[in-house]
Amino acid sequence: MTCYLCNGNYKQSTTTHFVDLKKCMVIVKHVPCWECEQCGEIVYDDAVAERLDAIIKQVAEMMTEIAVVEYTDSKAA
Repeated sequence: MTCYLCNGNYKQSTTTHFVDLKKCMVIVKHVPCWECEQCGEIVYDDAVAERLDAIIKQVAEMMTEIAVVEYTDSKAA
């Protein structure tokens, strides 16, 4: 896989994903991703992006100001 920004190569990695929902800040740790070895650009595959959306929606419903959660593959988590 080649980076669309710099043409570098991607490697599998993990990252911390931040989302500001105005009413709260969500931090998801240890998210699987692809990271460019050259410029550091981060991309997610479709399954990870869908899981992140579900995690963020679940946390946003809790109405907390700041939430720090671990990424899990399980939809029940």
